[in-house]
Amino acid sequence: MKYDVVVFGGCSLDQTFYETKEKKYNDSPDVVSPGGKGSNQAVAAAKAGAKTAMISRVGNDAIGDKIIDNLRTFNIDTHCVEVEDGLANDYSNIYINLDDKDNNIERFSGAINSFTPDMIERYKDVILNSRIVVCQLKVPKEVTIELINFCHKHNKTLILTPCRPEKLSLKDESNLELIDKISYITCNKSECETIFGTDNIEECVSRYPNKLIVTLGKDGLMYHDGEKVVHMPAIKVDVVDTTGAGDTLCGNLSAFLSQGMDLKPALRKAMYAATMKLTQKGAQAGMPYLADLEVFMAERRSKAARYYEKLRQDLLATKKVLENTKRRINDLREKTAAVLATDTYVAINNYLEELKANSAKYCPSRNLVV
Repeated sequence: MKYDVVVFGGCSLDQTFYETKEKKYNDSPDVVSPGGKGSNQAVAAAKAGAKTAMISRVGNDAIGDKIIDNLRTFNIDTHCVEVEDGLANDYSNIYINLDDKDNNIERFSGAINSFTPDMIERYKDVILNSRIVVCQLKVPKEVTIELINFCHKHNKTLILTPCRPEKLSLKDESNLELIDKISYITCNKSECETIFGTDNIEECVSRYPNKLIVTLGKDGLMYHDGEKVVHMPAIKVDVVDTTGAGDTLCGNLSAFLSQGMDLKPALRKAMYAATMKLTQKGAQAGMPYLADLEVFMAERRSKAARYYEKLRQDLLATKKVLENTKRRINDLREKTAAVLATDTYVAINNYLEELKANSAKYCPSRNLVV
C-alpha cells in the first residue's frame, strides 16, 4: 500500500491542567486525551489530507487501546503499531499557564524506550512506500540512526523533529554526518541552540539551507532558501493553548510536501495550520482539518487584501494632498519671484534716476542718459 506520510515515533496520553485565575492548578487534569509527538504529527498530517501510517509501540492495556482507537478515528493506518503485554504506556502532564497560554510539560516515558533498530527492517515496506517519513529523537538514538541511514540509502525524504536535542548536539562530531543525511530538521529556538551551541539562528540556518527550519514562537520562523535568510512572520491571533503547535506545523509540512508543494509555500500553509491550533484547546483536538484551513487562509487573505486596499487608497489620497501642496508652493514661489522682481526693478530705477540727477548737478556738460 502507498502512503503520503509515515510517522515513526511515540504515542502517549496527555493530561492537561489549565491554570486558574487564582494562579494554581487543579489536583486532577482538566482534559485527558491521546497525544505524544509521533501521534500528534500523524494526526496533523492526516487532518491535512495525507494518507498516513503510524509505526509505534504501546502497552496492551486500556490506555494502549485508547491510543490506537484514536489514531483510527483519523483514518491513520495502525497495522505497524505494536502492542505488547506488560509494557507501560507513556504519558505527559501538561500545564497551561494563564498569562501567555504557554505550556510546561512533564513527560513520563515507557513504551517509547522499547523501540528497537530492527523495527526499521520489519516495516521497511511501509517506509519505502511512503513519500515522506517523519521521526523524532525520543526513541533510543540507535533506532533513529538506523532510520536516518535507511532513508538516506533509499533516497527517502525524512523530516526530523529533535525533541531531545542533546542527542543531535554537535559536541558529538559524529552527528555532523547524521545531519547531512536528514532532509529537513524542524526545531524551536531552544532546540537549535542546544544542537549548534549558539544563539545566532541566522548563522545556523545559513549553514544548512533548505534543511534547518527554526520556529521562533511569536516571531514566526526562519530558514535559508539557498540564496538568503527567510523570516516568515507569525500570523497574529489570540492564543488559547500552544500545546501541539510545533507538531501541527511538522505534520502539515509533511502532508503538503508529499503533495509536491515547494518548501516555501508548504511552510507558509503549515504556519497557518499551526496558527489555527493556537486558538484552540488541546493538541490533536485543536489541529485543523484541511477544509477548515483553506477557509481560514481565504478569510485571512481577504482581510489582508482589504487592509492593503485601504492602505493603497490612503496612499493615493496622501499623494493627492502632496501634489496639491507642491502646486501651491510653486504658485507661491512664482508670486514671490514676481514681487521680488518688481521691487528690484523699482530700486534699480530709483538708483539710476538718482545718478542721473547727480550727473546733471555736478557734471552739466556730461548729462547721464538713461
